[in-house]
Amino acid sequence: MTTKNERGLTLVEVLATFIIFTFVFILVWSIFFQGTNYSKKAVSKNQMLQEANVIITSLNSIHKRSTEYTVTSTNCSFSIQYTAKGATKTEVFKNSQMCIELDNIYTNPIEPKTTNVAIKLIIKEKEHPTNKVKIETLLSRLKEEHK
Repeated sequence: MTTKNERGLTLVEVLATFIIFTFVFILVWSIFFQGTNYSKKAVSKNQMLQEANVIITSLNSIHKRSTEYTVTSTNCSFSIQYTAKGATKTEVFKNSQMCIELDNIYTNPIEPKTTNVAIKLIIKEKEHPTNKVKIETLLSRLKEEHK
């Protein structure tokens, strides 16, 4: 009776190991890219929220200190022309990576009697328009009492 030396791997064992390794690699790869995409979206949304906060702060400041103003919208930006301390100024809100829109545009001048103005600000990514932020807020100022 002779015995053979059966040390080593068969082709079936090598192929099975390769297939298992491939499945594990594909699973890890997809999880990595999902995490990367989620991270990019979260960073972009955070930037849009920061931009919205800056815009709302500026609009609130203009609303409080101006005697009247007019808001006009263009493609992915808007401008506000206001009169404060006897001088007329224009401020443009735009960003090269984002599309900034006001849902409700005021073409008639907002006068000092108007104490509250509701606005809806929409900011979208230019590359991925489905990634967007919508903020509804109220610009307010104290009522002026005329004697």
